[in-house]
Amino acid sequence: MKRMVLGLLLTALLVFTGCLSAPATESTPEVDDVSSATPAGTGWMVELTGVRNDELWESDMMAWMDEHYVELSLEKKGETHLYGGILFSEAVAMVDDPDGSMPFTFQESLWREGYDITLTSTDGYSATFFTADVDPETMMLAVTQDGQPIPLQVAGDFSSKLWVQNLASVELSLAPVALEDNPFTLELAVNGIERSYTLKEMEQMDIYVEDKGTYTNSYGNSFTNVWGGVKLVPLLEQYMVLEPDSSLKIMAMDGYEMTFGGEMLLDQADGDWILAFKENGAYMPEDPGYIRLVKVGPKNPEISGHSSARMIKRIVTEGVPFKDFSLTLTQKDLTEVFDRQTMQSGVTTHKTRVAYYDRKSDSDIPYMGMPLWRVIERPTGYKAVELIAADGFKVTLDNAQVEGNDDVIVAMFTGKDDQLLSADEWPLRLVWDKDAALVPEGIKSVKNLVEIRLIY
Repeated sequence: MKRMVLGLLLTALLVFTGCLSAPATESTPEVDDVSSATPAGTGWMVELTGVRNDELWESDMMAWMDEHYVELSLEKKGETHLYGGILFSEAVAMVDDPDGSMPFTFQESLWREGYDITLTSTDGYSATFFTADVDPETMMLAVTQDGQPIPLQVAGDFSSKLWVQNLASVELSLAPVALEDNPFTLELAVNGIERSYTLKEMEQMDIYVEDKGTYTNSYGNSFTNVWGGVKLVPLLEQYMVLEPDSSLKIMAMDGYEMTFGGEMLLDQADGDWILAFKENGAYMPEDPGYIRLVKVGPKNPEISGHSSARMIKRIVTEGVPFKDFSLTLTQKDLTEVFDRQTMQSGVTTHKTRVAYYDRKSDSDIPYMGMPLWRVIERPTGYKAVELIAADGFKVTLDNAQVEGNDDVIVAMFTGKDDQLLSADEWPLRLVWDKDAALVPEGIKSVKNLVEIRLIY
């Protein structure tokens, strides 16, 4: 039974928020609570443990319900109600085999052969059942009862002891993957040369190191570990000369992408950038591994979370020099500055395409970026949005016509092949779809977008 690709997760844009009660400051926000790859979701979260580990977030489930919504009429304590949600097997499919790629496949044969699953609530209550005793088609994760929202709970045609409310974790008794025998390979595409390496092959390289390093997430939490992996710069320089303006795209196993500049990677004053696949002596699981970008050295270098891409699968050299930019968000006495990596993280997570009608060329031009309202998602109470170009040109839009409007985007890429904007549009451009359901009054295209101000 194939499972759908995860819907877009909402929290990558925590990167655009910061602490709204903070004093006036200029900062570079982090991408999410862990790294630039595979951002966390929003709402409640259920920890899943099995052959591999994963997390089911409320925002994931809401996205899944677009295609996998089910309703079951169930009796509990003599009363029958209609429950809505998704089948419990949707969550089990995420961790019942070693394949963490999507779409997930539910291993129904394993379920019917039988293994234990332990359900635990946020209050500590737990219940264990043997899967062969339960029909997977009659067990669900419910979020509504008779059409009314309820806290997440397990529901089904079985003992009420298994109706665990406020579910916090699901633990399968299936054996985890033997990571030391992991068949995973890292792929390099450098200057037209294709190479791939297993973890064991990289561990045997003379550029393999183990040392301490720290990354700090968007909540200010720091994670310090002894990481083991290969030095990135010497690995790349087997096939290229890494220059400050070199551009490298790092691609995650889930399709997430982030572009890094050579200048950052060549900065090794406090340590070495490595592709880490060991954490405190143990091979990392797929999430947050199998490979993560960190910086290590005797000085215990500390990097921001958005620099620590995880689940790395492929590294590709791009044919254009790396060029950074910044977008400033101003709201009352708080100023935030988003760099290129931050914006790319948001665009990748909330990827939106529009066909913009360009009057000058009398043609439809494809653009890709993220909805404007996503850029300014968390601040509240403002009445209008002012978008300002590098030359001072500005457009003011009523927030009531911007909020939730996915047809108005801040574009970072253009063309069918998603190229960065040209010099006359760089770095960002405000555009809207020619068939937009709602075109905000007074809107005009803003090239060279460099600042967004919220008007209260």
